[in-house]
Amino acid sequence: MELQQVRILVAVAEHRSFTRAAAALHVTQSSLSHSIAKLETEIGLRLFHRTRHGAVLTSDGETLLVPARRILQDFDLFDEAVSGIRGTTVGHLRLVYSQTISVSTGEIISEFTRRYPGIRMQISAPRDDSDIFHLVETGVCDVGLARIDEAPPGVDTETIATETLVLLLPQAWDSDPTRTDLPWDELSDVPLIVPPAGSASRNRLDRFSNQIGITVNALLENENRWMSIEMVRSGVAAFLASQASESTIPGVVQKRLVPTETSEVGIVTRPGLLTSATSAFAEVARDWGRDGTDNRRR
Repeated sequence: MELQQVRILVAVAEHRSFTRAAAALHVTQSSLSHSIAKLETEIGLRLFHRTRHGAVLTSDGETLLVPARRILQDFDLFDEAVSGIRGTTVGHLRLVYSQTISVSTGEIISEFTRRYPGIRMQISAPRDDSDIFHLVETGVCDVGLARIDEAPPGVDTETIATETLVLLLPQAWDSDPTRTDLPWDELSDVPLIVPPAGSASRNRLDRFSNQIGITVNALLENENRWMSIEMVRSGVAAFLASQASESTIPGVVQKRLVPTETSEVGIVTRPGLLTSATSAFAEVARDWGRDGTDNRRR
């Protein structure tokens, strides 16, 4: 068995497609298919069901996927140890982040690539925050950025910022610009953009609104934070947004909701030894969090 065969096995399992896996690994589909067929012959097991919709792991394939990922992680650790001896930091980092957090993932990534230009990155953002924990726990991704208040026991977390839930209003809707606070019970008549039903963010909002006894006027459901802000700017509706800082958005008025609802945003990793690339990213995220806290205190 060759290391490249293990890489191909994991890639096909994650992409659920020979075509997409070949593109991700920069190999031809025919050579990738040949490698899987050769591996199945060598170990005497069928690893994938080939269907019209892609490739699905067999039960034997599911069993082998966990140690296959472990092999790749151990090889990355070996490769990084060699680089460490040579005095360089290289490697590969698979980052998964939440689309709904206000933490500036772009700023963190920019600083990370500036400090560690030798580390290649693969970045993804699932539709639901709960998927982030699963992707990190199963080893599909190395590190995540997400709200960690309800993180499952299978991952390690570390807080880098605290978000507060605020109301973002179109500027034309603000009848009293001097008023900075808004009671929750005044939201019942305000048309709102809310997260999709069933999502982690929506469940959190529903629990809190039920707890304080209000009904949210959900006009639109949208999962993309920045699209929601653009709709507020355009006067479509207001938006309940989590903010880690008192940032100003042109054309948008921010009101603090009373009582306050907060959540913790942090780094998500697997328990145990981290690769140097993962440790380096966590360090950059911590620095971003400390810088943001210092700025908010000024």
